[in-house]
Amino acid sequence: MFVLIAQFKIKEGHRDAVVAALVEDAQCSVRDEPGCYQFDVSQDESEPNTIYAYEIYEDADAFEAHTRTPHLAKWREASQDVLEARVIYRGSTIHPDDSKWKCQ
Repeated sequence: MFVLIAQFKIKEGHRDAVVAALVEDAQCSVRDEPGCYQFDVSQDESEPNTIYAYEIYEDADAFEAHTRTPHLAKWREASQDVLEARVIYRGSTIHPDDSKWKCQ
């Protein structure tokens, strides 16, 4: 499985719009993309403008397909110029192993 973990630091005054677009991206991804198995959005306990996305895709090709979706384009538009920082990690699952994941 292909994993993407992202950390976004949102500028003051823009959190609600950015989070709404990210949640919509997450919901559409899991609902509409057969290769997206999980897409969680959370916030830092002590820093509400720091948001995390945890995404699991069948493989890198499924993630590549995700990058061409209208819901990701909407997130990119909402977050353009309002992020103070962005850190992206790409990797693969160890546990559970690939045989434990099932398509929706």
